[in-house]
Amino acid sequence: MTHRLSRRDRGAVSAWTAAMSVLAVALALTVVALAQVQAARSRAANLAAEAARAGVQHIDLTVYRNTGDLVLQPGPAGAAAQAHLTAAGATGTATVTANRITVTATSRQPVPLLAIFGIGGEVTVTATAAAQPFTADPIGGP
Repeated sequence: MTHRLSRRDRGAVSAWTAAMSVLAVALALTVVALAQVQAARSRAANLAAEAARAGVQHIDLTVYRNTGDLVLQPGPAGAAAQAHLTAAGATGTATVTANRITVTATSRQPVPLLAIFGIGGEVTVTATAAAQPFTADPIGGP
């Protein structure tokens, strides 16, 4: 027993398959574009943390030797953080208090797949990180 397709049923599966294929490709491109945006955010967070660590290395040795207090040198600490951001192609700010540096990094990351959706080929991401100097316990703990 064979079933004959009517003329209006011909090609229905092909049209459905084509539509689902286009939808699957669009979904895959969206997932990849969102992953690229998340990677850009992660990179900005890493840049801010790295710049903060670069700045926190500039402690005032005279104060430390006389009092044992870890106090940052505002000028050199901020300059080191800014230099790190500049070397990475980012911009941002570094705020230094007595024993803490807070860095906000802003970078523009290329995300080529966003251009497909008409959003543009770049995203601007901003992240903030802070660091404080510390001395290691001579026994091995922080």
